[in-house]
Parts: sequence; C-alpha cells; structure tokens
Amino acid sequence: AVVSTQSTGGVESPLEPRYNTKSGWTSVKSYPFLNAAKSKTIARAFYIPSYSKKHVKFGTYHLLKRTRLIKQQEEERERLIKLQKYQEAKRIKQQHENDEL
Repeated sequence: AVVSTQSTGGVESPLEPRYNTKSGWTSVKSYPFLNAAKSKTIARAFYIPSYSKKHVKFGTYHLLKRTRLIKQQEEERERLIKLQKYQEAKRIKQQHENDEL
C-alpha cells in the first residue's frame, strides 16, 4: 500500500508523484488533512466562521493499492476455487465408484 497526498495547488514532481492520478493504482480510503503550509496561522489556531472557511486549506491523503495486485489476488482466488471444485468432483467420483463395488 502507498499513501499519496493531494492538496489544493500542489504540483506533481518526480520526487513526489501523485499515484492517485496514475493508472495501476486504486484508492482504498481517503482522509482530509489541514494543509498548514497553505493555511493562515490565525485560521488554524481559532475557528472564525467566515474567516476560517476562506483561509484554511485542506488536502487529501489517499491510501492506495496497486490494481495489478488486486487482479493477481482475484485470479489466484479463482484458480483455488476451480481446484477445490475439481478435487470435490474427483472425491465424489471415487466415492461413487467405491459404492458400486
């Protein structure tokens, strides 16, 4: 899992790529956070209804999971289900053959 941030006016860089906008990743959960660097100090310290709404900036943390891993897990689950069905059919066939003897 990877945590990616998204803030208002933030710029993607090679050192801080926005994985939540790239293919191959899916958002598992998102949480807002107060962006202190882009918010005014007084608005962070005290809630003033009309002032705070304009001067407090929020970003979002995204908990991400690679979609490739999700697909691999689904394929593995399907393979195991098929194997279980095959083994069950084989067991029933052997039991039926034993009953005939």
